[in-house]
Amino acid sequence: MSKVNYEEPIVEETMTEEEKQAEVAINEGELLKLLSTDDHVDETKVIEVKRGKFTFRFRVRALSEREMDMCREKNTKYSKNRRLGGMRMPEKTDTVGYHTLVIYTATVKEDREKLWDNKTLWDAAKPVCVTGTDMVDRLIPLAGKKQAIFEQIEKLSGFDDDDEEEYEDTVKN
Repeated sequence: MSKVNYEEPIVEETMTEEEKQAEVAINEGELLKLLSTDDHVDETKVIEVKRGKFTFRFRVRALSEREMDMCREKNTKYSKNRRLGGMRMPEKTDTVGYHTLVIYTATVKEDREKLWDNKTLWDAAKPVCVTGTDMVDRLIPLAGKKQAIFEQIEKLSGFDDDDEEEYEDTVKN
């Protein structure tokens, strides 16, 4: 019996300096195109909420990392830790408030004005609503429905497992 060598020879790809510059120039052009667009704002999804006999719809858009962080920050309570020299440490995050603010922030401006920021609806609500986020809580009171909408916004914002695998493959190559 003969022994078969399964090892592939290692081939080093060497690029000349000109080829490296050309590669950078190609990528630079693509990066400039990428920077000139704000495509996460354009991608929207229609959300439909059923409450008894009534159904209402609104559009949500993808949120940037800064927007998601702002929503989390506004709903996190901080306290100073004496052991760490008075450093502010997160104590508790209000998950309900966080989900509500994400839904409010992700809602397309026109729909937000008609639905969440509608003062006629605010006055009709009992107890009376005084902010758009109060109206989100009044119109979507069930935790499961609010969670499902929050997850749709997360997917739209790039928190999708299928895309993650594709992203990892791209990064490896």
